[in-house]
Amino acid sequence: MRYIRLLGLLASFLGWNSFACAAEPLPPPTGPVLLTISGRIDQTNAGQEARFDREMLEALGAASITTFSTMSATRQLFEGVSLRSALERVGASGTSIVASAHNSYKITIPVEDLKYEPIIAMRVDGQVLKLRDKGPLWIVYPRDAHPALQTSIYDARWIWQLNKLRVE
Repeated sequence: MRYIRLLGLLASFLGWNSFACAAEPLPPPTGPVLLTISGRIDQTNAGQEARFDREMLEALGAASITTFSTMSATRQLFEGVSLRSALERVGASGTSIVASAHNSYKITIPVEDLKYEPIIAMRVDGQVLKLRDKGPLWIVYPRDAHPALQTSIYDARWIWQLNKLRVE
């Protein structure tokens, strides 16, 4: 299994359009489902989908970004999990990710965006995101760290009320 992870890291480093294979079967969620991943994935737990509750997402490891957004005049601390980690956990392979929200908004995110290490935020400034706060999940980019991310193209990829990812 270590060999497979190393191959996945090498593939990522070389820019190949694949992710490390998931290490173990994905358990079913025990709480409310926050995120469903489908498409070109190896690990599922509900038909052709991988469904995650909050506990399952948090088990992927913590990630955070402190940055300005178009929604706030001050820097905010966004906490959650790495988008890359979620995709690796399901053994995703593809060139793009279609992200969908509860409000029917959809945006295509190229896999190349993973070089910026965007996260799936579950908290902002220590507060758990709720649906009325544009939660429960946001895709967040480190805008302050990369001037290239300070454009309307990337602002549109900051999808809030995220509930689905489809790997294509």
